[in-house]
Amino acid sequence: MSIQQDPSRQSEGAVEFGFEELFFSRTDRRGVILAGNDVFQRVSGHGWGDLLGAPHKIIRHPDTPRAVFRILWDALGNGHPMGGYVKNRARNGDHYWVFAVLLPIEDGYLSVRLKPSTALFERVKTIYADLCARERAENLDPEVSARLLWTIVTEAGFTSYTTFMASALGQELAARDTRMRRPVDPRTQRLIDLNTALEQVTQEQRKLLRSFESLQSIPNNMRLVASRLEPSGGPVSAISENYRASSLVISERLRSFVTGRENLCDRVSRQAGRALFLLGADRVMAEMIATFRHAEPVAGIDWSEEGARLAQVRDKGRKDSREALKSAVEHAEELTRSSSEIRRLMLGLDTIRVMGRVECGRLRGNEGGLAATIDQLDLFHVEIKTRLETILRLSEEIGSTMSRFSTNEFGATAKP
Repeated sequence: MSIQQDPSRQSEGAVEFGFEELFFSRTDRRGVILAGNDVFQRVSGHGWGDLLGAPHKIIRHPDTPRAVFRILWDALGNGHPMGGYVKNRARNGDHYWVFAVLLPIEDGYLSVRLKPSTALFERVKTIYADLCARERAENLDPEVSARLLWTIVTEAGFTSYTTFMASALGQELAARDTRMRRPVDPRTQRLIDLNTALEQVTQEQRKLLRSFESLQSIPNNMRLVASRLEPSGGPVSAISENYRASSLVISERLRSFVTGRENLCDRVSRQAGRALFLLGADRVMAEMIATFRHAEPVAGIDWSEEGARLAQVRDKGRKDSREALKSAVEHAEELTRSSSEIRRLMLGLDTIRVMGRVECGRLRGNEGGLAATIDQLDLFHVEIKTRLETILRLSEEIGSTMSRFSTNEFGATAKP
C-alpha cells in the first residue's frame, strides 16, 4: 500500500544546535510546560510567552510514532524514568532530533535532552519511518503500535525497553564525548560493556533452551531404533527413556529462568538496565544543573528552584540505581547458581549418552541406526556445554562487575 506524504513536511529543514547543548523542560502531570532553558526556547523557535503554559505537544512532530509516546507516558505514569529518541518540530516547521531522558517528579515530569549521533540512532530513524507509515495506513491504536515497537526491540536482542534505552543512552553519551573531544568517561564505558554482556547472556540462555527443545526428538528416534532391534533392543529402549526423563528435567529448569514475564534472566536485565539508565541520567542531570548557575533570567522561572528540584531528582535516582544494582547482583548470583545446577544435571545426561555409545558398540554393526542417533547427541552435547560455559562465565563476570561498580559508585554499604 502506498503512503501519501504530507507535502508540508517534504521541504522541511533541520534546526542546527551543538552537541555541547542540553535541552531542559519541566511540565505538570498534564504535560503543560512550566519551565525550560534557553536551548529549548531557541531551537524550538517559540517565544517564552508561547512556551510557558502551553502543552508540550506544541513541539510534537508527526514523524515520531505514537507508540513512542505511549511507552514513555506508561513508564512515567508508573513512576519510572524512561528515555527515547524523539523527532520534534520547530515553530517554522523545521525539525530536530533529540535523545530525551524523562524523569517523574512529585507534581509532574522533567526532561533533559541531548543531540543523538550513533549508528543506533540511524537505525531508529528507519524503524520510526516504517512504524509511522503503518500507523497512518492501518490507523493503528497506540497500544498496538507500542507492541509492534516492543517486538522490534526484542528481536534486536533486548529483554526490555528499559535495557534498550540504557544501551542507547550509554552509546549516545560516549559518542557525545567523542564529538566534544572529551576523554572517554570510564563509567559510561563500563555501563555500555555491562549492558552488552547482559544482553549476550540472555541470548545465550534462549539459544540453550532451543537446543534442549531440539534434543527432545532424539529419545524418540532411539525408541524407534529399539523397536527395530527387538528382542535385543531392550537396553536401548531403557536408555532412551532415561535420557528423555533427564532432559525434560533440565528443559523445565531452563524454562524457569529463561521464559515468562518474571523469569530470572529478565529480572537481572531489567534491574541492571534500570540502574544503568539512572546512572547515565545522573551524568546528564549533573551537567544540566551546572548550566542553571549561569542561565539568563526568564520571567516566571526561578533557576535556583529548578536546580534544586533537579538535584533532588538526581539524589533519588542515585538511591534507586543503588537498590536496582543490588537487586541485579543478587539475581545474577542466583543465575550463576542455576547455571551451575544445569551443568551438574548435564553430567548425568552425559553418562546416559555414554551408555548409549557402549550399547551401540555391543550391537556391533547391527545397531539399526543407533550410531547416527548417538552422533547427533554428541553434537548437541558439545553445543550445550559450550553455551553453558559461556553463560557461567558471563553470569559470574556480570555479578562481580556490578558488585564492584556499585561499591565504587556508592561505597561499601551498597554491596548486597
